[in-house]
Amino acid sequence: MRCQLCESQTEKIYKVIRKSKIYECSLCQLAFIDQKVLTVTKLLKDDTSELYNFENYKKDEGRLRKRFKKLTVKITAHKKSGSVLDVGAGFGLFSSELNKTGDFNFDLIEPGLKLRYVGKLEKKIYPLTFEKFKAGRKYDIILMMDVLEHYINPLKNLEKAKRLLKKEGILVIQTPNYKSLMASICRDWAWWMVEDHKFFFSPKSLRLILEKAGFGSQHLMTYEDREDFKKNLDGNFVKIKNHFLRAVIKGVYFTIFFPIYFVARNMLWRLNYGGLIFVIADKVI
Repeated sequence: MRCQLCESQTEKIYKVIRKSKIYECSLCQLAFIDQKVLTVTKLLKDDTSELYNFENYKKDEGRLRKRFKKLTVKITAHKKSGSVLDVGAGFGLFSSELNKTGDFNFDLIEPGLKLRYVGKLEKKIYPLTFEKFKAGRKYDIILMMDVLEHYINPLKNLEKAKRLLKKEGILVIQTPNYKSLMASICRDWAWWMVEDHKFFFSPKSLRLILEKAGFGSQHLMTYEDREDFKKNLDGNFVKIKNHFLRAVIKGVYFTIFFPIYFVARNMLWRLNYGGLIFVIADKVI
């Protein structure tokens, strides 16, 4: 397999998820699905409807708002106003939170989901893919929140994003970190979504692909929610059929693990072992 980022050849299979092989490039730490298998099997005909179910999303709305509020503070430290292109806006919750923190107007691209949180925004909505999007202007901020891992060609889309940014514009990306502690110790890490994720990034590979696309990094961090971590850890115990035994083992494990985790997590995040990578990057002129 050829690495799209550094173009080296690799046969290293990092993981197999539901018969889908995930390859890893040892040089740049980019992991990816076999593109030929992806095309031929159509993702093994898995149903992705439950992955983006609004009722499930709404149950987590309060927790997501708190998370997004912290992230929007980091964005407004760089830009407090201007034009925003939200690529893969989902249900629109992130843009609605960003709108509370500054004076922004939005173009939102979302090909598959109904934008349920954007009623009060100054906005234009484009129900198409980023590849088909043709802008009539350039932007101060481009958001790619949990989007980059979906593309067949993420480098090409980052290069397009650079062309759409103003000279002093910033690109904001969030993507799962397959080199995280969570991915390492959780048997069924939620972001091994071979149904819909084609690439899996580490901090190293994300920095490299941004550099190759013509971006500099102003700010990169990793983090995760405690609740996300707990849900992922729950999967480690599903094979224990005895309900009482499972509850006891989980109780003991969580009692030992989480106090240690809370003490160490800030250090783990600084060492880039958080479950999500968040980066604000500027254009290299």
